[in-house]
Amino acid sequence: MEAGGKFVFDDEFQEMEKKMALSQEPEEEEEEDVSNDLLIPESYKTNSQKEEHLLEIAENFQRQYLLLHPDRKPLLLYPVNEYGVRKFVSTTLRPTETGLWELQSWQECSSLVADFLSLQPLEQPTQVPTQLFSPTAVLRSQEATSFESSTLLCSLLLGLNYDAYVVSGYAVREMCLLDLRLQQCPLLDTKAKSDQGETSDQPQKKYGVKCSMELRSRFLLDQEKKKLDAEAAAILEKELQEEKSTNLPDPLQGFRVHCWVLVLSGRRSIEENFFIDPLTGCSYPTVHDSFQGIESLWNPFNYYVNRQDCSSGCKAGPPAPDRTGPGHPPALLPDSLCCEQDMKFDLENSTEWEPVLHDGVSQQQLIQAVHRRMENRFIGRPTSELEEDFPRKFFLMRSWVSRIGITRKELQTRFPGGKKVTRYRKAMLERFSSTVTNDGLISRLTTYQDLSCTEVAGVKEWYKHRSDSLEEREFNQLENSTTERFKSGRTFDLLFHAWKPVDSGTEREMRFHRPEQDGLERIVVSPQAIEQSFKYRDDFLYLRQIFFREGGMIPPPYSAENGQETTLENLNVLKVVERFHRNPSKPVNEDVAQRVFLVPEMKTELLYHLMDHRTIPSRKSLKRIEDDEPITDSMFSFFLVDQAEEPPGPLTWYRLVKYLIREEENIALQIKASLVEMETIVECRKQEEKELEVFSSPLEEVMACREKWEEELTSKEEALILHRLGMDVMVPYLARLGNSESLTPEEATSFCLGCSEAFKEKLKRHTDFLQRNLEAVIETQAEENDSRSHSHDPMMSQEEAELACHLCWDKKFHISAAQRRLDRHMERLEEKHEAFMVKLQQNPLLSSHFNH
Repeated sequence: MEAGGKFVFDDEFQEMEKKMALSQEPEEEEEEDVSNDLLIPESYKTNSQKEEHLLEIAENFQRQYLLLHPDRKPLLLYPVNEYGVRKFVSTTLRPTETGLWELQSWQECSSLVADFLSLQPLEQPTQVPTQLFSPTAVLRSQEATSFESSTLLCSLLLGLNYDAYVVSGYAVREMCLLDLRLQQCPLLDTKAKSDQGETSDQPQKKYGVKCSMELRSRFLLDQEKKKLDAEAAAILEKELQEEKSTNLPDPLQGFRVHCWVLVLSGRRSIEENFFIDPLTGCSYPTVHDSFQGIESLWNPFNYYVNRQDCSSGCKAGPPAPDRTGPGHPPALLPDSLCCEQDMKFDLENSTEWEPVLHDGVSQQQLIQAVHRRMENRFIGRPTSELEEDFPRKFFLMRSWVSRIGITRKELQTRFPGGKKVTRYRKAMLERFSSTVTNDGLISRLTTYQDLSCTEVAGVKEWYKHRSDSLEEREFNQLENSTTERFKSGRTFDLLFHAWKPVDSGTEREMRFHRPEQDGLERIVVSPQAIEQSFKYRDDFLYLRQIFFREGGMIPPPYSAENGQETTLENLNVLKVVERFHRNPSKPVNEDVAQRVFLVPEMKTELLYHLMDHRTIPSRKSLKRIEDDEPITDSMFSFFLVDQAEEPPGPLTWYRLVKYLIREEENIALQIKASLVEMETIVECRKQEEKELEVFSSPLEEVMACREKWEEELTSKEEALILHRLGMDVMVPYLARLGNSESLTPEEATSFCLGCSEAFKEKLKRHTDFLQRNLEAVIETQAEENDSRSHSHDPMMSQEEAELACHLCWDKKFHISAAQRRLDRHMERLEEKHEAFMVKLQQNPLLSSHFNH
């Protein structure tokens, strides 16, 4: 720093930090300590002449302050750092912009500070600390007091151009000790709000169709509501009594020292002032009850002492009888204004805030001077030094702390030791770093039934970057159920999977998102029933319910080897109910709204959609008939709302019965396919858990999904190519045989040998094709690299560099895919030839010669 106190931004500290990062760890601890001491900047160990002058000013202010206000506590003006050197507290702030895109807002910075540091309580809870470590030392140890955490957070916010200040004051015991056992877990609040939003009644439109009135007794409803309210009040009263018995009143209420951050409005689209607690990362309004008083606040430009009354905290309230004393700054304003308005943060008002450096340049003045110099430089006027703009002002020196460096590895590790545990009311939240878990677990929330947290009610886990796309897993101990939620795009398009044991088996629920296939959205399978929900179907089906007879569902015949036909009777189905949306392309009297298959009675009931200006729908009931059975009037019945409609004749009834028989067979096959698919999904989930992979980044996850998709596509292409090769080989030999129904042994052997040689030739040609394809891709990549060799210019923009990197990566992926396809083909040459020979010998003309 030059004489006169100007800001000088040299690179000494950055070079020293690079040396520290590149230095190797010595084998002995003593040598490591000596090397670290040599790399520490001198500003940490000594004070410059101007720093000594600043300390003299602070000492003089402290003496006068204690003399004028003997009832107030000493201010935190010049604590010692980690090397025992006194430093003016404002110079401990080091505005730093980390350059990480994850730390570009106050929410992200406060969350990082709260997660990265563990709380070190004050030695004396009613006194300000005498020692204040630098933010760089705090980042290394990951332990900090509330003052050190606030200093680090304020430094990060100042680097992002927030108008931030460190506040020294008083707070409640729970905030000072980071005791959240009386607070509701924010994750539970979010879940409750979402559930409430889903179940809340939609506002009724003025001209909408009114729902039919529910015919229930209002008196009984009121009695039931009163009973539920009384039970809830009794439970709440019991919990409050337990809380009062376990949480005794705080004897230091109003005297516990705490430190937090103040963010003023005016910058970064901040409209209102607010506080940030560095221990939790949460924001609070400036009138929150948890903050019981403010002694002082500071930023890198000055230190301000509060002169407003804090007997009611930071908000307006009735004045206390004794407004002076420890923890409550004496009111210097008239009594008519005391406690009648909230605390103001106009730091330029000397009647509300007393600055330590009366002749110091404020932040606002410095910003205006910089803007004025920029305007003068733009219009060509000569610019002057800052000292000339403020000839009698005191310039606060540059921070003695070196640049705060947060690496991406530290950002990923985040928690001390890779894990952090927070206890809430009836809940415990565990958060993990991705570097300490091998299954992608990032959070675990355990809820309890009692306040002592001994009886577990449920466990919910959050995952990230897993190969099976699992995002959430929840265990409900009360219902003995398990729920899994997946990211979209996984196998079978599965989004949700839940199961729980029931009396006679297991009840499973699955949800999908596949509108382009069968439109199945949800399926619930239990031993007694199956319920399927559909969406976006061409036949407008949206619900299907299958009910089974006593004894439950019979597993379907998964293969046709047992000779058993797949029917509703064989599946032990009692009844099938299907509901359809309105099909605008059909007349109302032909559009079925509900279809019921009564399997034991061999009967089908049809219910049609309501016609306009009608209150009841048309109905039809049909009995299943055999092919040679004549149709009689006792086999069907109907009710037509429109009396002018002509009743159906025998031929119409016959066609309708045959159509419903085919539909019943299709339903049986669909039920079988759904059950087989569910069993396949369950087995697939077990295999995925055994072969689980956890990716380090989203890019690696995308690459793995793309490779898997490429392998599946390659397998399908190879199967198609193999089939085509086999057909092409057999065609000329089959043509030579003509219409022969049988072959001699010599003809069969000659036929097989000829086909075998021809198939080998085809495989060789395909190998040459894959080899030429690989060489062409490599040659194309080499030509593009030569054409782009001149584009690796350090002056290129970031977008151009990223585009070049993506193009290069894409070409490398195509080369690796072509190489894998060739290698896979070479490895399976013998296997393909054997498969072709087996298929060839199964031909009806050759099977009699090779199957014995």
